[in-house]
Amino acid sequence: MKKKILVVDDDASIREILATQLGRLNYDTVTAADGKEAVAMFKTDKPDLVLMDVMMPQMDGLTACQKIRSGEKKGSRVPILFLTARGSRQDQLTSALSGGDDFISKPISLQELREHVEKALERSKNRQP
Repeated sequence: MKKKILVVDDDASIREILATQLGRLNYDTVTAADGKEAVAMFKTDKPDLVLMDVMMPQMDGLTACQKIRSGEKKGSRVPILFLTARGSRQDQLTSALSGGDDFISKPISLQELREHVEKALERSKNRQP
């Protein structure tokens, strides 16, 4: 069965590009335009991984990540990868402290995307009880 990835970005063109690239890598995708929508979709769509922008209106990715983490059942943790144009060490630290599993700087190649997604899914599989 195909893995499902929730793509969260306030830029519709970036959502479309990421969804297309992930489709080429044989993943199913669902998309959200901001953190608030992402938190709601996480509950209903039950993705295997979340690829989330950090800076978004209404609710940023860091806050959305914290809300998702607070609602997860003990023993289950869906990987959340932050994809952002900002790439300072402080941004990386803040994303990790909010519950993120990886931090990827834009722009990203299809090969880099594949490597980050596969690595996160593999770690997640090994972590499951």
